[in-house]
Amino acid sequence: MTAKETRLKVIEGAGESSEGRRRAPVAVVTGAGRGIGRALVDVLYNRGYDVIAVVRSLNDVRDIFSVDPNRIFPVRCDVEEPSTEKVLSEFVETQTGRVDLLFNNAGFGASGMGIDGLDYRELDRVLNVHCYGAIRCVRACMPYLRQSESATIVNISSRFGSLDWVASGTVPHDQATYPYRIAKAALNMFSSCLSVELKEERIKVLAIDPGKVKTRFGPVDADIEPVDSARAIIDLVEKNTGTGLFLNVSGDSLPW
Repeated sequence: MTAKETRLKVIEGAGESSEGRRRAPVAVVTGAGRGIGRALVDVLYNRGYDVIAVVRSLNDVRDIFSVDPNRIFPVRCDVEEPSTEKVLSEFVETQTGRVDLLFNNAGFGASGMGIDGLDYRELDRVLNVHCYGAIRCVRACMPYLRQSESATIVNISSRFGSLDWVASGTVPHDQATYPYRIAKAALNMFSSCLSVELKEERIKVLAIDPGKVKTRFGPVDADIEPVDSARAIIDLVEKNTGTGLFLNVSGDSLPW
């Protein structure tokens, strides 16, 4: 098979059977084209993981595929779409046949501020990505996570999703973007429900605030590079033994 044929095989999600593949841990990362997601892919790869990178554009597929087509498997998949569950599940089956770690990282910020600035279309879209998208990816990966000896689901959340911190004013209310905060609060509830359901199966679930990261949607006072946040998140996941936790990258508990 030529290099071109191999490239097309991976891009289309019709790769080799998982039989005979080495038993490296497998991580799935959504929103892997840039920012924290791309940094997670790079750090995981350097630590010996095989990585399924979920991206939205063909350019991102080509870019990530060029790093190492034997260990990084990009799949073009928009978590906003209901087809995500089927597409991602089938891709995992053909490429690795297993998942040990799932990072629901895909997301973006909101623009409308305050109740007067809330746009229903923006609210629908932010919820669709941050919450429904995470649900779709969990459902796609559940059969494979259940086969892992040490499975963890990580939902990249935010301190702005903390009901306690919003109500107490610990996070500032000025310029509050309702869609983003509502979506992250919904993601937190999903994380909590999921952790209770999966506890007996020994599948850990964490919600993690990545910090003030310098990304396109980062806060104006961002002070952390994506790669530093990614390293801290993965360190936390690899050392963690608990489930149903809402943490910051330093490992401190945050109130739901």
